[in-house]
Amino acid sequence: MLIDVHAHIDTKEFDKDRDEIVRKCNILIVNAGVDLESNLKSLDLEKKYNNVIAAVGFHPEFIKDKINEVEKCLQLTKNAKIISEVGIDYYWIKEEEYRKKQIEILAKFLEIGEKDQKPVIIHVRGGLSDLINLIESFKVKFVIHAFEGSIKNAKKIIDLGGYISVPPILLRDKQRQEIVKNIDLEYILTETDSPFMAHEKMIRNEPCNVKLTIEKLAELKKMNKEEIEKKIEDNFKKLVHL
Repeated sequence: MLIDVHAHIDTKEFDKDRDEIVRKCNILIVNAGVDLESNLKSLDLEKKYNNVIAAVGFHPEFIKDKINEVEKCLQLTKNAKIISEVGIDYYWIKEEEYRKKQIEILAKFLEIGEKDQKPVIIHVRGGLSDLINLIESFKVKFVIHAFEGSIKNAKKIIDLGGYISVPPILLRDKQRQEIVKNIDLEYILTETDSPFMAHEKMIRNEPCNVKLTIEKLAELKKMNKEEIEKKIEDNFKKLVHL
């Protein structure tokens, strides 16, 4: 079975063909909420489709505009098996006060993850050192989604017990290719971040494109596709108690 550990199939890009997309291949899809509305949509998708798992969170990009939704998002985590999308974003958020607030909110989600033994799938764009300093304080299973840092930092994440998640953009991203060459398959997961981060520019990404990532991983790791697919599935089962 294919695993898409991070997607956004609740978005408008899938309104016309969501049923077809979800059922297109043998795949398990984790749909990540980013705000109150999408958290509720994710929970509804889990009820509708037997191959969708809802993840509930609060995207750090919304720290200015939707901070009033945080408490309700925190409460909704009790209804989900996975916490996401949460994290730190210093690319879009420059103000120090809002960056500090991002860390405070992420800490609250990590506390829930530790207490309720739920994995946390994390967005980090800039601020990786702050994330590492924070996550060291928690005993929680976690994934860095669409990791874009260095090999050295990827290994730091792994040393802390984390996983590195790889989207189809791997096919055209030399830096990500170097990362997966240099880390053990034991710590790799696949995602799409649908409808974003596709293998080609300016096209809609979709969950079944995970198979393209599997093919590229097989090439980079010099293994067969079946081995890679099985290992990713095993990694996911270690992360999430279904």
